[in-house]
Amino acid sequence: MGYKPQLDGLRALAAIFVVLFHSSDQHGPFFGGFVGVDLFFVLSGFLITSLLRQEIAASGTVDLTRFYLRRLSRLGPALLLMLALYALVAPLVWPGYPHLRDAVLTATYTSDYSFSVFRIPFYLQHSWSLGVEEKFYLLWPLLLPLVMRLRRPEQGLLVLFALASLWRWSFGDPHDYYYRADTRLSGLLLGSALAFARVPLRGIAVPALLLTALLFLGQFRSANLPITLAELAAVVLVQAAVDGRVPLLQHPSLRIFGKLSYGIYLYHYPIAAALRARFDAAATFGLTMLLSIALAALSYATVEALFRKDRERLAGAALRARGSCSGDDGAPGPTRTDTPRGNRF
Repeated sequence: MGYKPQLDGLRALAAIFVVLFHSSDQHGPFFGGFVGVDLFFVLSGFLITSLLRQEIAASGTVDLTRFYLRRLSRLGPALLLMLALYALVAPLVWPGYPHLRDAVLTATYTSDYSFSVFRIPFYLQHSWSLGVEEKFYLLWPLLLPLVMRLRRPEQGLLVLFALASLWRWSFGDPHDYYYRADTRLSGLLLGSALAFARVPLRGIAVPALLLTALLFLGQFRSANLPITLAELAAVVLVQAAVDGRVPLLQHPSLRIFGKLSYGIYLYHYPIAAALRARFDAAATFGLTMLLSIALAALSYATVEALFRKDRERLAGAALRARGSCSGDDGAPGPTRTDTPRGNRF
């Protein structure tokens, strides 16, 4: 157990990919920037499962109330602040659009299905991934104890990853599978498998980096294949970061970006949507990053700081009660992990 600064750097890299992707249209130079979302999913699955696995190992169960309260206090305040600012500013930028409806869909974490079916919310379209992760957070603490009864949980999770991937591949239209929780669980499941078994990095780390670069540059223009390739590359990158194999990821600027990456993700999309209609991709990216970082820092230092203290007290009480240690979760911030060294994929 220990702080893993390279995971903060990895979150920063994922956030930069996504902002680049949304700073241009689908024909832009950064078409493959969507790989940042797949990286977030794999990393979240790994961290949340590591956290829950330790709790189950220590106490035999999951304190569901504590887990859900920590999730709510970690993600909710920043999201509600962003939505409040959006509700104030968006009508001035895009008058006549039902922004309140979209804010409600985002706040209730239903925009993954609402966008897949109805193409809403439009200016908060990026919130679909929050809906996917929230459903994972709700269900996974209930299901993971069953998975851990298996002799080799990582093998069971890999089977679930394969089934989830096949389910997504059964759909033809990207709008039918790209945004929905049931078709995007594969990355979270693959990251969860990493919490039980290491990826042998020898001979595949460099190809994984090259594959990520090719995906980012949009060399694969179909939809389903790049998702699976991005997930496989992401699990290698997460393992490499956990092992400390990518020193660049612990650069101080990337670590700061990583801690702010949740806020950056929340704010960037409506900002980029407003700017890319007026500027080219480079200018949109630069301005979007500056504004998103400023708003994320404000959120991190105000509403998030208030609830962060409550989470720390809650975590401290749990540690004293159990006499065991607990890792951090999938949200941006100092990251603790517990990756077994014996098992391998």
